[in-house]
Amino acid sequence: MRVLLKKIFPGVSWQNPILNVVFKFVDPIDYIFRSARGLSYLPRYSIRVRSNGINKQFGGRNFYRIGNQLSEYLKTYASLSKDSKVLEIGCGCGRTAFALARVLDDGNFTGIDIEKQSLESCKHVPLLSHKRFRFDYLDVQNNTYNPTGASRADEYKFPYKGGEFDIIYLISVFTHMLTNDVNNYITEISRMLRPGGICMVSTFLMDKGRKTNGLSFPHNKMDHYFFNVTMPEVAVGYYFEYYKKQFLSCGMQQAHTTLWGSWRNDHSTTLPSGFSQDIIFVTKNA
Repeated sequence: MRVLLKKIFPGVSWQNPILNVVFKFVDPIDYIFRSARGLSYLPRYSIRVRSNGINKQFGGRNFYRIGNQLSEYLKTYASLSKDSKVLEIGCGCGRTAFALARVLDDGNFTGIDIEKQSLESCKHVPLLSHKRFRFDYLDVQNNTYNPTGASRADEYKFPYKGGEFDIIYLISVFTHMLTNDVNNYITEISRMLRPGGICMVSTFLMDKGRKTNGLSFPHNKMDHYFFNVTMPEVAVGYYFEYYKKQFLSCGMQQAHTTLWGSWRNDHSTTLPSGFSQDIIFVTKNA
């Protein structure tokens, strides 16, 4: 079904006006199922699909589970504690923020995103507002998610102080960004991260294969690999050596071994959680 949808409409699903009507029609039914599972506080279905895709989103269970799993990765590999100052670049509608609300002290989370509707939904959730979690709009141009953005990703400067955060993480962000854009974001991450702080990044790594039954990266330009020639940002991959070199040039190095995702359909390397993307961890040198 996902392959068929991509052929009919090559962009992201929520940009299809027909599918958008369907998603909003599903909202009240989704709410009934979420309520039965004690998840009525989560964003509605038509909002969740904007930053998380349509796969397994109905009823909120997968949204809740993945958010908790990513929170556990931050605890295990990034030393997350209640006192940690955390920045999520690409927070979407708050999938991980909901989980972190049970961990962090008030005011210790900042989320930033280019997709305005998803971001705005976070500001109206009592659980997140009571925790004084902050959500900022990232008005950066991206052909897929924010085509009219005011700033270029390869020169954007984040509105935060140097060394302000203990943890910075990005989930499914570099998977939609080209080489020069990622280069700039890594420079900014190093600036904003305190010495000894940890950055967690999910990505598509090309090291164990560039092609599967569901997703492939046959084309490349500079350091990025992609499948959609018309709109490369739909899905972008990199070799680990690129990340290693770029992070090292900014005074950062790998902190833990790579966690391999399930996108290759290779069960010998897949994360126990079933998370689709690969995850790397780097630390800023003291």
